[in-house]
Formats: sequence, C-alpha cells, structure tokens
Amino acid sequence: MIKVLAIDISGRHHHEGKFFRVYAGVLVEILADRIVHVEKIDILVKESKSQKLRDIVNEMKELISKFEDFDYILCEKGEFFNIDNEMLYSIFKKKVIFPKTRGEKEAINIAHHVSYSFRKYLIGR
Repeated sequence: MIKVLAIDISGRHHHEGKFFRVYAGVLVEILADRIVHVEKIDILVKESKSQKLRDIVNEMKELISKFEDFDYILCEKGEFFNIDNEMLYSIFKKKVIFPKTRGEKEAINIAHHVSYSFRKYLIGR
C-alpha cells in the first residue's frame, strides 16, 4: 500500500472578473486497483485578479504543508501548466506523479469532487 496526496484545483478561470480558486488535498492509501483508506481531506481557498504560475505554486505549497507523511503527490498534468516532473520535484521536494493506475485515478477523482463541490457551494450554485 502507498500513501499519496491527491490534489486538484477548481476555478482556474475568471468568475466575475477574478480568479476564485479552491484547492483540495486528499491523503489516501491506495493499491493499483483501488483506494484503501481516505486519511485526511483539506481545502485552501484563494482569490486574486491574476493567475500566474508562481501564484499556483505558492498556493499549492501552502496546501501541501497541511499534510505529512506521504510517498508522492498525485495531480493532473495541466494543474501546473504542463511543467515536467523534474521541475515539480525541485519545487515541492516530493515526487509528482500523473495518474496512471485505477487507484490513482480514483484518488484524483475524489480530490476533483471535493474542490469542485466546495467551490460551487462558496459561489452559491
């Protein structure tokens, strides 16, 4: 079993003239074919007039700092504007993996549902 931090960002598009981003982090224990246990879920909410890579990276560092003791970070490739894994490793000091197995895809799916649902709740939809 592996413990991973699945992350997702919802709201990387304009909403009423600003970016209203909701980051979700889901700490899970997974096997290749399934999730075994969800250990922790946390959210970070940020609002700004721009969306620059440094903003996303700094906010993601803030989210990641809320979690301890995991093997790697799991996210969709587009979350970091398609930066390669080596560069992401140097930024976060953790291996960053893009989902391949069913268990990894399910973990990302949970993070996506958390970020999307919470963002919808906050904007009143």
